[in-house]
Parts: sequence; C-alpha cells; structure tokens
Amino acid sequence: MARLLALSLALSTTAFAQDPNAVSPRDIEKAIRKGTDFLKAAPFVPDRTHPCANDLILLTLIHAEVPESNPVFQQYLKNCLEAPLEKTYNVALLAMCLEELDPTGYQQKLAQCAQFLIDNQATNGQWSYGRATDLKKYPFDGKKEVKSVATGKDKEKTRDFSATTLGAKKKPANSITVTQQRTTGAGGDNSNSQYASLGLRACYDANIILPPEVLNLAREWWIEAASVDEAEGKAGKNAVGTGGEVTKVQGWNYTDASADGAKAAYHAMSAGAVGAVVIYDYMLGVNWKKDPLAIAGCNWLGKHFAVNGNLYYMYALERAGMLFGTEKFGEHDWYLKGAQSIVRSQKADGSWGGNADEEKNTISTCFAILFLKKATRAIATGDRK
Repeated sequence: MARLLALSLALSTTAFAQDPNAVSPRDIEKAIRKGTDFLKAAPFVPDRTHPCANDLILLTLIHAEVPESNPVFQQYLKNCLEAPLEKTYNVALLAMCLEELDPTGYQQKLAQCAQFLIDNQATNGQWSYGRATDLKKYPFDGKKEVKSVATGKDKEKTRDFSATTLGAKKKPANSITVTQQRTTGAGGDNSNSQYASLGLRACYDANIILPPEVLNLAREWWIEAASVDEAEGKAGKNAVGTGGEVTKVQGWNYTDASADGAKAAYHAMSAGAVGAVVIYDYMLGVNWKKDPLAIAGCNWLGKHFAVNGNLYYMYALERAGMLFGTEKFGEHDWYLKGAQSIVRSQKADGSWGGNADEEKNTISTCFAILFLKKATRAIATGDRK
C-alpha cells in the first residue's frame, strides 16, 4: 500500500489539471491489478523459451505485492531457486528477487549469484549471456535461512515496498566476500551488461563484498562505449537540473556507440546505460549526480525523449529516472507520460504486447507493471547501515 500512496502523491491532482489526458492513480492501480491477475492466471511453464521469463515474472509478482504464501508465487519461487545458474539475465533477475524478499535469509544464494556475475565479466568489462561457474564455496540447500525471534517461533519477514523508508532497510549483519575466479570472453553486449549491473547492485545491497576491480572495469566500459557528444561543445541546459553549465549529450547502442561506423545510440540501451552508470558510481562511492557521464546520458534521454510500446525500453527508462533520482528528462515528466502510454495500451485481458507469441506478451506485461510500480528502489544518499 505504501507504494500506491507514493504513486498517488507523485501523480497529484495539479498534474492532472495541467494535462487533461493524464491517467489517474486509480487508473494506474487498476491496470496493475489487471496485469497481475493476468500473470497469476497464465499457464506455468517450468522451462520457457525465453530464458529469463520466470525470474522476471517472479520479480513482477514481488513488486505487485502478491503475498509470498500465494501458490502461484511459491511455484515461481521454487522454480527460480532450483534452476541452475547459467545465464546472465536469469542470475541478475534472481538476485534482484532474493534481495527484495529476504537478503539475510537468501544471502548464500545471493553470494552464488555474485560469483556467477563476476566470473562472467568479459575482459573489456561487458557481459554476454554467460555460462556456469564453480559455486561450491557458497552452499545453498534450496531454502532460505530462517532466523528465530524471541518467541522461539519462526516469523516470516514482512516486505517493505515504501520508497520513503529506503534508509530504514538494513543490509544483512554479516558480509560475504567474493573473488573473481575467471573472466569470460573478450566482450559482450550492453543489454546483458545493464542487467548484470542490476544483479550486482542487489548483491551489494545484501552485503556481498564485490571486487573493486570488477566494478571499475565495468564502469570504464560504459565510458568507452558512449556515443560521440551531440552537444558539439555548446553550453546546454542540464537535462536533470538547472543552470547553464556545459554538459555533453551521449547515448549508447547494443555494442559500442563510439566505434567507427557503429549503429547510432538508441533509447533502450541509453536508458539502461544511465541506470548502470549510476549503480557503479553508487557501489564505488562516486557522486552520480555530479558524474559527467551519467549527466550526459540523462541529457540524451531528454533530447531524444520518447515513450512508446517498447516495454523493455520503458522499464529501462523507469530505472534511469529512479536511480538517478529525477522526475524529468529535459522538460518531460517521464512517469506521467509513460504511465499514460502504458495504461492506455493495456489489452482487455490485462496483458500488454501485440505479439503472436503469448510468452512475449507475458514478458511485456512484466515490464509494464514494473514501470507502473516504480519498482526500482532509489539509491540512498549514504550507505545503508
């Protein structure tokens, strides 16, 4: 309920008065509920064609505040916990799920996720689809560790979804240090790489100590792969602040936007890159609000602002806005405009997507709900204790 209250505050009546086409908090709540009902009713497929579908569905059910005791929730949780750690997308999403659910109870599994992710970093700092690695140092028996309370009975942890209580969420008391055992390949792609950053952030927030050299190399990649500055050295208004300081306008593509003859930067990769840059700044103790690269990426999103039916991109846009901590890119309120587009494109059955492949529509539905819920937890200004 706290997240719904936050949405109501974010979408004030003043905003609706200014934009008569805007959707209301009630419209958003209804769309989330219908979309969640669609996911819960969808056939459960243990081994889906899309490699990360079940982990993504579980993450969405968590943020849609489906009770952990719900049979559908339990079905997906069991499936994801038992699946081998073999693909970057899956492992990153699983880490995000477990850190939201119970970072202390699942800390050993999160250490496995961290080990997989750091061992699958390429020598240039990117990630590709990944392959299995040795996880024997962090045994996990398939069940979370349950802490006893004063009564001697086990108590299920209540999940807190309130963005306003970020500082109150504590890391596990004990830390686990992981060390890189290998690298994997010479390069990868910026889609796997942005999801790897999300998984690493989840592990970091679960008090998994990550190798600084891995984080620095990952951050260096995003610097190297940014497109040529579109500002042409001219003073431009910072797209996420005020003033007339000189800032760059840079985006990203799927591989390397700085390479000769490279494909131009585009929305999904640029939004995902902004989120990744902020995450690495956070984990390395860098002030992302003053990071020229993060600002350049936000400037690109402001200059080329769009909301559309690419829900993979829309979830990336949500992450960029939430992680950097801005309500606008340029002059555009990304949440108001995005929510309007998403709510109005929902199908009668509660799903999103116009694909003949229903599995793709299920994935699109997850991305839509994650956007509407503002699922990405903002980063605290100081370390969480």
